[in-house]
Amino acid sequence: MIGVLVTVLVVLGLVFSVGSLLTGLLNRISGIVLVGGAALLELALIGQLIAAVVLMLSGERPTEFATFLAYLIVSVLVLPIAVLWAASERNRWSGVVLGVGGLVVVVLVVRLQQVWAGV
Repeated sequence: MIGVLVTVLVVLGLVFSVGSLLTGLLNRISGIVLVGGAALLELALIGQLIAAVVLMLSGERPTEFATFLAYLIVSVLVLPIAVLWAASERNRWSGVVLGVGGLVVVVLVVRLQQVWAGV
């Protein structure tokens, strides 16, 4: 995996999560800024998906291929599901849902890096 991309994803995910959770704690409804942040993070996750596929096609392989593939697919699906859930329930908890989704993405990205490295 590309170390710089993992670092960028973790930082983006944490910033997005803190902003989303603060929105919920301040009793505000999530708005276009949070959805834009989710879209930015999702684009970076799609970039990671493409980079992982290119690396695997070039011959590199993670130690546990099935686990890596499952984490990779779920990491791309978490934020769209969180955004849809937050959009369906427009209240203060929508920010919390987005924040938790961002934290799940961070954990998945860290686990992807660990599985790739064989830890």
